[in-house]
Parts: sequence; C-alpha cells; structure tokens
Amino acid sequence: MEHTAIATNLRLLCSTDSSISATCRQIGINRQQFNKYLSGASTPSAANLRRIALHFGVRPAELLLPPEEFEIHPTVAPRLQGMVLSRPGSRGFDSAFEGQTIPLRRYLGYYLSYFPTESWNNAIICALVRIDERDGMVHCKSVERSVDPEDGTLYLSKYHGRVAMLGNRIFVMEFQSLARDALVETVLYPVGRGQQTYLRGATFGITSRHRAPFSAPIVWRFLGSNIDLRAAMRQVGLYDKGSPSLDPRVAGLLSGATPNVAPAGASFRR
Repeated sequence: MEHTAIATNLRLLCSTDSSISATCRQIGINRQQFNKYLSGASTPSAANLRRIALHFGVRPAELLLPPEEFEIHPTVAPRLQGMVLSRPGSRGFDSAFEGQTIPLRRYLGYYLSYFPTESWNNAIICALVRIDERDGMVHCKSVERSVDPEDGTLYLSKYHGRVAMLGNRIFVMEFQSLARDALVETVLYPVGRGQQTYLRGATFGITSRHRAPFSAPIVWRFLGSNIDLRAAMRQVGLYDKGSPSLDPRVAGLLSGATPNVAPAGASFRR
C-alpha cells in the first residue's frame, strides 16, 4: 500500500514540473528507475527518497501519506496552488517563493556578501545578509555601508527580499527599502558539493554613486546562525581588491572576473 501512495504522490508532484526528464536530471536519478517509482513497480531507497523530497521541497515522510492527505498538506498545497496561479494575470511569480522552507533550511543564517563595484576603482563591497524563515517563506535582509574614500560621503543601503531554490540554484530577489528605487537579483550556488561556507554566483544591480546598471560576480561567506552582530558589521564596507583584510578565499573566487555593464532591460543591483 505504501508504494502505491508514493507513486500517486510522485505523479502529483511531477505534474508541477516541466517534464519527467527534467525532473530526473535535476534529482540525479535514472529515468528508467524513476518510471518504476511512478508506476508503483518499485519503491525508492531511503537515500533516493530524501533526494526526491529535497527536490520537491517536502519531507520524506510526507511522500508516504495517503494521497488525499498529501494533496492538502501545508507543504504540498502551495506548490499545487502555484500551478493553478501560473496562468497569465495570476500571482504565479509569488508562487516561486512558496514551499521553500525545507530545501533552503540548511542555508538559513548570516552571510558576508562580497562583490566588485564600478563606483570605485579596484574596490569590493562587503555587505551583511541574513536569511531567515517566516510565515512559510524564506526571507532575506541585507545591509550595505560604504564610505567614499575621496570625499567621505556615506552610502547606506538596506534591502529586503525573498529567496527560492529552483533547479539546484539559489535565487535572491531584493528591494532597496530605504531609497525604494531599485530591485536586485542574485543567483548563487555552493562552491563545492555538500558545503555551504562559500556560495558564488552573479548579481545584477545599480551602482551606488552613478546609478548605472552593471553585473558582477558575487561570493557569500557563511558566518553562522547565531553571531556577534557588532563584530559582523565592523567587516561591512569597502575593500581594496588587494587588501590583506579581505578573506583570501573570497579574493581568489572573485579574481580574474570584473563587473560588466549590463545590457538594457537587465536586472539591477547597487
């Protein structure tokens, strides 16, 4: 009976993905074997059950629920609702951030975010980011503070946004909540398999001084879930690319890549 429930529940979840082939590629399971799970001819091993659950943002035990309970479960219903709401004129965009609490749980906490900026030559901005879970969604808050080395002008930015893991990549969408004049998109992935200390990717935004759109490589360094906020904030600011105070691993990950001016219509960052 258990394998029948899993098969029914899996077919329901797969109906929310673009295709079975894409699902198998993203999970890393052979298509022929996965078809056996869908037909009920075979039951996933404990390891594969965890991989499948992680992909769909549910708990392994929830896949064993009777189908009538599974369909209305709080972690499943938002995904199915997002399918219905994805029609033109609906709130399909919002549904991308629903059901993300399980796949992103291991990434909750504080990070220092580093990226080159075009506002100053050979400079890297370091911001403090917090990722937390509230009301069934994963939220982020960023604080960025830079002092112009030429005239001492203080540039302070605060961003609030949401986080989603889609296709094994972390997507962060933020709104500049002080000036209320910019949206930011960042795409991240772990530097090595199974680790989360360093996340790397790309960010798209607007420069602090000249308001010019640009794109840049970015690295997030995990600090922990409970940190000394004052100590962390002392690290926020503007760094020279060759500064000995800059984390050498971060410098290495950012080296050799310079910001590029984004084409018209691109997403933006500071």
